Amino acid sequence: MTVDSDLDTLIARAQEGDVHAFELLLAQHLSQVRRFARAFAANPADADDLAQEALVKVYKSLRLFRFQSAFSSWLFAVVRNCFLDFAKSRASKERRSEDALEPEHVRGLPGDAPADEKLVQEQERQKVWLALRQVPVEFRTALVLFDLEGRTYDEVAAIEDVAVGTVKSRLSRGRAHLRRLLGEGEKPAADEPGTQSAPASSHPRRSDS
Repeated sequence: MTVDSDLDTLIARAQEGDVHAFELLLAQHLSQVRRFARAFAANPADADDLAQEALVKVYKSLRLFRFQSAFSSWLFAVVRNCFLDFAKSRASKERRSEDALEPEHVRGLPGDAPADEKLVQEQERQKVWLALRQVPVEFRTALVLFDLEGRTYDEVAAIEDVAVGTVKSRLSRGRAHLRRLLGEGEKPAADEPGTQSAPASSHPRRSDS
């Protein structure tokens, strides 16, 4: 059997209520869902709760998957909607971040790095994650999916149900917001009130081909 047929079989079993099949299906995506949740939650515990809530929604919605798109794209679309609902419900409240959110160019710390160097790197990651949470939601989700998760333009477009051009626009504006929040750019334009942000330093982009 091919990988695709194995995946389709696993999905079909999960749709029939096979919990073990569902767990196997999500195993390869769990870390991405949790990392995605960090862009919307104030601390690791809240992120885990949010990820769990999103996965419950995925489980309840699984029968709606009709194999008309990649399962990963459908999964992230469901998760994204869950997170957006959460973000809207918390829009009027201040959120604080104390967890170490990874920057766009995620890299692990060297095991032999001096303690003071690790502290500086940790503080930089916290700064980037805190800034990311202040980027408008529609830009933030594109940044997380494309820059953190490495999804292509086409995949992000499918997940967000928008045109590729819209994804590129959101990424550009989101990175500008993040840079401003990190003190690396100019103040936001007059048509973008209430936000001062911009993306972390640029890195090679993946093609949408």
